[in-house]
Amino acid sequence: MNKPRVVVSLPNANAYLHAQAILAKSVGEKLGFEMEVIHAGDDSITQSQQLLSIIHSPGGVRPSAFIVEPLTGAGLRRVAQAAVAQGIAWVISNCDVDYIQELRQTPEPPVFAVTQGQTEIGHIQGRQIAALAPPDASILYIHGPGMSPVAKYRRQGMEATKPARARVTTIRCQWNEEDACRAVGAWLRLATSRAEKFDLVAGQTHELALGARKAFQNTEQMQQNKWLDLPFIGVGIAEHVEPLVKKRILAAGVVTSLTMELALQTLANALKTKTQPPDCTPVNAYSFPALDKLRPSRREPSGAFAEPKLVP
Repeated sequence: MNKPRVVVSLPNANAYLHAQAILAKSVGEKLGFEMEVIHAGDDSITQSQQLLSIIHSPGGVRPSAFIVEPLTGAGLRRVAQAAVAQGIAWVISNCDVDYIQELRQTPEPPVFAVTQGQTEIGHIQGRQIAALAPPDASILYIHGPGMSPVAKYRRQGMEATKPARARVTTIRCQWNEEDACRAVGAWLRLATSRAEKFDLVAGQTHELALGARKAFQNTEQMQQNKWLDLPFIGVGIAEHVEPLVKKRILAAGVVTSLTMELALQTLANALKTKTQPPDCTPVNAYSFPALDKLRPSRREPSGAFAEPKLVP
C-alpha cells in the first residue's frame, strides 16, 4: 500500500523554517508519511501557484494533505477551498485564518491549525522591553514583511505590553539575517538615524536582531560603540535563542516552539480516526531568561553583555 503523501509549503528557508522542514521530514517518515517540502521564495503568488498546480495534478498523484505556512494574512483561502474540495487535508501552521470552521463541515478531510500564538509572542517581547529599558525608552524594532501575519500579530502583541511611553522606530525587511543587515545599513545612512538616542533593539526573530547587529558592526567606530552597547532581543526556538543569550549576544529572547511535530501527529490521528481534531492548537512560548529575572543590563566595551543582572 502506498504511503499517504504530505506536502509542506513554507515561505522561505530561514533558520526557523529550515528547522521546521527538517522536523517535518523526520517526524513524517516515522509516522508513515511520504514527505515533500516546498519553498515559496517569500512570494505569495508563487506559493499559491505551487499549491494549485499540485491540487490540479492527476488524482493518483495528489497528496493526502497539505501543511501550509502562509505568507499573507489571507491565508490562501481559495487554495484551501480547492484542496478540501478534492478531499485533501488542509493544515495551517503559524497563521490565524478566519475560514477554518467553514471548511470543517464534514469529518473528512481534516482541516485545522497549529500555531505559535504570535500575539502572545509579542506580549512576551513587550514585557521584555519593559524589563530591560526605561519607561520612556526609544526602541529600534526590526520588523518582518509588511504583509506577513506573523509580523502583524507579533507587532500588535508587543505594542500592547511595552511601556506606554516607549517610542518605536520600525525597519521592515524579509525574514532573514542578510536582508535585516541590508535594511538597517540603508537606514543608518540616513541623517535621521543619528538624531535620536535609542535604548534597545528588538528583532521579530533572532535572525533579524543578528542582522541589525551585523549592520552596526559595519559602521564607523563611534557608531559601533553607540549601537553595540545596547541590549538586543529576538525570537526563535530554544536551540537558536538560548545560546545567544548565554553568550550575551542577546539580552533576552522569546523562545518559541516548532509546530510540525504536533501538526503531523494530529494529522495522522485525524486520518486514522476519520474525525476533525480541534480547530486550532497553540504551541508553547516563554521568555529566556524568565521575565521575573530580567533587569536592565550593561555591556562590556567590546559590545558583549556583562553577566545579566538577574533577580535571585
